[in-house]
Amino acid sequence: MIKKSTLAMLALLVMVVVVSGCTDNTNNTTTNSQNISNQTNNTTNNTTNNTNSTKLISAAEAKAIALKYVEESGVTAGTPELKTIDGEQIYIVPLYQNGEAVGEIDIDAVTGENLGGAGGAP
Repeated sequence: MIKKSTLAMLALLVMVVVVSGCTDNTNNTTTNSQNISNQTNNTTNNTTNNTNSTKLISAAEAKAIALKYVEESGVTAGTPELKTIDGEQIYIVPLYQNGEAVGEIDIDAVTGENLGGAGGAP
């Protein structure tokens, strides 16, 4: 009789250990999945915040700024092109006279500062 009760207790103990082990693994899997999901969300939020924290001027604003520095009569500004150069975002504003390209002015897309350019009216 003692042997049967000991065997029954041992079987019950094994079942408790197996069941609790399975439950813990399921909870750990769920928790790990949630942690990975949270890490992904945090990375996405950080990337979005970094991107949104830098507000750019518009192409129209860049064009208007460039025209302030044109001294030659008859020179017009074309459509600005936004480029990233050495990690900085810059509008390159082409300049035309009589329908021909005569130069460009580079405008900082964040600050609106005139960064110089190339070419010039003949």
